[in-house]
Amino acid sequence: MGYEASAQYYDLFGEKPDLEYYKQLAEKAGKALEIGVGTGRVALELAKVGVEVWGIDNSPAMLKIAEAKIKELPTHAQDKIKLVQADMISFDLCRKFPLAYMPSSTLSHCITTEDQVKALRCVHDHLQEDGIFAFDILLPSSRFDGALRPAGRQPMGDRTVMRWISNRSDPASQVLHTILIFEVYENNILIEKVMESSTVSLITRREVELLLEKANFEIETQFGDFSYSENITDLLVIQARKP
Repeated sequence: MGYEASAQYYDLFGEKPDLEYYKQLAEKAGKALEIGVGTGRVALELAKVGVEVWGIDNSPAMLKIAEAKIKELPTHAQDKIKLVQADMISFDLCRKFPLAYMPSSTLSHCITTEDQVKALRCVHDHLQEDGIFAFDILLPSSRFDGALRPAGRQPMGDRTVMRWISNRSDPASQVLHTILIFEVYENNILIEKVMESSTVSLITRREVELLLEKANFEIETQFGDFSYSENITDLLVIQARKP
C-alpha cells in the first residue's frame, strides 16, 4: 500500500495506540531510526521532545506530506528530523543508531521471506552494538477477512471523507489482499473517489522469531499490545537487541 493516490487522506484514519510506546523508547535512546516513516506520524512527535530521528520510506507522496508537516514545527524540532526516500530492504544511511523502530506492521509489506530477512539485516547493520530494534506486527487472523464495508468517516475542512475497506486472506500463500476506497463528499455530494490496493505478508509469531534469529538479533521481550500485555493474539510487539 503505497498511498500514492490517497496519501492526503492517510492521517485522517492513521491514529494508533503505539505513540507513547515508541516515544518512551526513543527518549531513552536520544536518537532513533524509523523504518516506514510515512507522513511522520511518530517521528514528528519524537522530534518535539528532542529526539533526533531519521526516517525512511519508499513513498514520495507520503514523504511529501511529512515534509510539509515538518515545516510547521518549531525550528528546534525541524532540525531533529531527517527524511530519506529509500527501500527498507536495501537502504544505506552510512550511520548507526541506538534505536531502530518499525511501526504499523511495516515488516508485512515485505512479501517474501528473502525480503523480510534483507529488511531485518538492513536494520541490524544500522544499529550500534547493543542497540534496540522495536516493532509491531499483525499476526494472521480470521478477523481480517471481510467484504467491502465502512471503515471510518472524518471531516476534512468543509468536506467529509468516507473510507471503505475489503480484506481477503490467502492462507496457502500467507498473504492478505486489501482494497481501500476513499470517498470525498462536499455538501453531501460525492466529488472524488480514490481506490488503493495492496498485498501484505501474513507472518506467524514463530516465523518472526526465526527471521530475527536469522538476522542475528536476540529477542528480549514480546507483548500482545503497547501496554505490555503478555496475552498475544492478533498483535505482536517485540523488542530485540543487536548483540
